[in-house]
Amino acid sequence: MRRLAALFVAAACVLGGCASAPLSIDASVSATMQADVVEVADAAANGDYESGLARLDELQSALDAAIADEVLSAGKATSIQTAIDAVRADLAELLELATPEPEPAPTTEPEKPGKGNEDKPGKPEKPGKGNKND
Repeated sequence: MRRLAALFVAAACVLGGCASAPLSIDASVSATMQADVVEVADAAANGDYESGLARLDELQSALDAAIADEVLSAGKATSIQTAIDAVRADLAELLELATPEPEPAPTTEPEKPGKGNEDKPGKPEKPGKGNKND
């Protein structure tokens, strides 16, 4: 989880232009993407990894649109994509760990008729010949 938090910080820095280089992303696009990052982080912090992945898909769509509209530099796009990929991998791993494996269905083999007398009624006892001293 610590690694995931570090990735969110890195993603926010990439989007917000924490580096000293001039901004290479449109301010409104950056704000939208940062809001998506915060929502991904909130979902992950609450253990809702599926929602986090869904929000990450929205962030990916925003990135794809920004690339198509040419409102960010290629270097910035690569940095953001790297952060998205890393966060996606972490969220997928956390989701897998949090999802209990289904219990295997009990396997029952059909009963085979045996050669024993399990289902047959017992034989009545026959009177024996015993002592006839009468």
